[in-house]
Amino acid sequence: MSKPTVSIVKCEKPAGNEKFIKGKYERDPGDIVKIKAAVAKAVEAAIGSPDAIIKEGQTVLIKPNLAFQAPPESFAVVDPRTVEAVVAYFKENSKAGKVVVGDNPSLGMHVGRAKPAFEVSGMEEAARLGGADDVIYFDECEVVEVDIPGAKIFKKAAVFKPFLDADVVINLPKMKVHIAGVVTLGLKNWNGIIPNVHPSDQQQGAHRIDLGQKMADLYKVRKADLTIVDGIIGMEGQGPHAGDPIEMNLIIAGQDTCAVDAVTCSVMGFDPIEIPAVRCAGTEGLGETKIKNINIVGEKLSDVAVHFRRPNDNPMGMYRGMDCYFQQTCGGCYVNVRGALDSFANSGIDVQEFLNKNGEIVVVAGGVPDFDPQCAKGKNLFVCGDCWKLFPSKPKIEEAQKLAKTVTLYPGCAPVYIFSKLNTDLQEMAKK
Repeated sequence: MSKPTVSIVKCEKPAGNEKFIKGKYERDPGDIVKIKAAVAKAVEAAIGSPDAIIKEGQTVLIKPNLAFQAPPESFAVVDPRTVEAVVAYFKENSKAGKVVVGDNPSLGMHVGRAKPAFEVSGMEEAARLGGADDVIYFDECEVVEVDIPGAKIFKKAAVFKPFLDADVVINLPKMKVHIAGVVTLGLKNWNGIIPNVHPSDQQQGAHRIDLGQKMADLYKVRKADLTIVDGIIGMEGQGPHAGDPIEMNLIIAGQDTCAVDAVTCSVMGFDPIEIPAVRCAGTEGLGETKIKNINIVGEKLSDVAVHFRRPNDNPMGMYRGMDCYFQQTCGGCYVNVRGALDSFANSGIDVQEFLNKNGEIVVVAGGVPDFDPQCAKGKNLFVCGDCWKLFPSKPKIEEAQKLAKTVTLYPGCAPVYIFSKLNTDLQEMAKK
């Protein structure tokens, strides 16, 4: 059996990178030329020609990582310059009848639907500048209920119809770390093919320790025909929401998404087996994840590899007076509370001043056998998820709710929306 090919291409440094990294995105036509040249080189090294995957007259869907409503300077979304370059490349070099761009952001109910997310991210303008025939807001489209053969935990899905109808799907993820998934690359980018349903199920479901398996299951709906990783400016640290930019100037491409993810996470300094989605998909035979079995062309992996700072998923002990009680708790509440606290701290609010003014914060999730209800007396209590009701410590949390100054409940399992909602509620409290 032949090895899958993954290309790593170094892009000539875009002139706009320096300002971009410092917090100001500006489109420079010369940067688009440079990135498009890197895209061309990467695609052609990986598959030979667009004709290898696109027949005359076909509809090509480019599915970027829109993530959530965030500007380019967040580095949480695909670089608009890369979106424009990829669209322009396929418009100019394939026989496609239509090239469209579509996605559905995570947490859309709380931090923006697809239309505003496309606008704020700069991706809609970039797609149209590249010549896209349409920009599709998935959350405004019909869904099709599908069974997922061979799935282990995510056995049924409501999938956006344009994703299923496209003749060719090009996966365009961002090179970034992720507090819940370690990294978020091609496999995890499939989270955008299903709708947001709050507080749980569909896109928000299975964000516990089973997130990697969910991504492997979801990838069984339909594989990408080509995956192109935007590695111009990656994200390290507390991604995908509060990380820091890291200049890489790379485009990585291949037909086997698992292989592309394995190579990309290796470039980021991770062993592929560290990434739950890659590990699960590889174990199930959805693609190649062992570097020794991948034909890497272009740049040598060892020449471009950089150690990305890892995200920390532990919410405990971040601030004096903001206490988290998590004992028998899965990663769903665990990482999303940490993400919310990161976002709150990064908003510019003086946390100590906030606590002095509004009172101390207590966040509780899961079973907490050692929890003393008096810990919440006179404080602002936030209770996450539903599973605390299933543990013997349930009466302790119920007693704490009676003693607390304020009580906020976040129902669902896993309540991924608290990633946004807890931060938003703390922000609202700070304004009072």
